[in-house]
Amino acid sequence: MNRLPHAKWVYWLIAVVALALGLIGVVLPLLPTTPFLIVALWAAGRCSPRLARWLENHPTMGPLLRNWRDHRAIPITAKVLACLMMALSFAVVWYRGASTTVLIVVFIVIISLMAYILSKPSTHIGSNNSHKQQKN
Repeated sequence: MNRLPHAKWVYWLIAVVALALGLIGVVLPLLPTTPFLIVALWAAGRCSPRLARWLENHPTMGPLLRNWRDHRAIPITAKVLACLMMALSFAVVWYRGASTTVLIVVFIVIISLMAYILSKPSTHIGSNNSHKQQKN
């Protein structure tokens, strides 16, 4: 499966840490959930088919992860929250008096991430329409 004998454990560690951060992000508004869950699924797919299946079949996380895997789609609410949190993060960096160089770098990174997120198709996650997509 992997050329390096310890790669499986590295992927497992990435999966577990990303999953933990994603779950913490559910209750901490400044920590994003979706990107960490996607990373957890990616890493689990390389080290633990059982963990990957559990993530994909989870009643809450599963629809989001399957939509990403199958369509590279992000729910509208996740897009809005991600963009709002990035804007808030930039405001905090600015308010704390960061240098102009830091502000420019952070601005470019945030705008790039927003462009990427907003370029992906949107989905409406719900019990009856978890696979409906909108092209945004």
